[in-house]
Amino acid sequence: MESQHDYEHYLTTLFIPAPARRGAWAVRAFNVETALIRENVKDVNIGKMRIQWWRDTIDKTFAARPPNHPVAQALAYTLETSPLSQSWFRRLLTERESNMADPHYATTRDLELYGENTASSILYLLLETLGVRDHQADHAAGHLGKAIGIVTMLRGTPFHIQERRFYLPSEVMAKYSVSTEEVFRNGPNEQLEEAVFEVATAANDQLITSRSFAKDTPERAVPALLASIPCEIYLQALEKANFNVFDPSLRKRNWRLPLSLWNSGRKRVY
Repeated sequence: MESQHDYEHYLTTLFIPAPARRGAWAVRAFNVETALIRENVKDVNIGKMRIQWWRDTIDKTFAARPPNHPVAQALAYTLETSPLSQSWFRRLLTERESNMADPHYATTRDLELYGENTASSILYLLLETLGVRDHQADHAAGHLGKAIGIVTMLRGTPFHIQERRFYLPSEVMAKYSVSTEEVFRNGPNEQLEEAVFEVATAANDQLITSRSFAKDTPERAVPALLASIPCEIYLQALEKANFNVFDPSLRKRNWRLPLSLWNSGRKRVY
């Protein structure tokens, strides 16, 4: 599932040491399962029921009574050797539930908070699978998650617009006089590209901040933080496309990603 729906982050987990890799796959699979709920259901109430099922599943799994579901079973196996924090699962599920109502993010800070509650939570769990409990690594993961959250919304914008959904911050859209209705009808325009540039800059700033903790972050935390590489590559490709999120080149798998991950993993940098 992960290799199909979250290929880039699946590649990053291949650089996690073998003893922790199964746990990392379980955490990433949980992320994919819950992220797909919004895309697979049209009825908000049904979506919330599925979120509640996952809440109950996490509670049962942490109580050593996992249901017969492959992700729950994988998480239960992981908990036998890795003391994962239940709070990160709960925080992610709360954000997924909020997302069911198609929230409008007023500011870039709101979008960063989305990333903190989703992507950062996953990164914290990945650090725990590696046995890393370190404040510097947590700071790095927190800021990286914010960057990933923003990039996730940027990448999803073409699909969201097809569904008449729009998640980029309304404050930034107003600043550049972006009419969502016009974008729904006619697609990208220069005003949208200017707004995307500002939002992408916020993601890049968070990525830079994350890397500012690198020198004090334990080397064993690096495999969890390699998620910075696909994030950076997308932002570079977006800049090359003149911040047109609809550019077809952005939908292609980047052939440089595996090599970039290998180089960063070998050098123990993110």
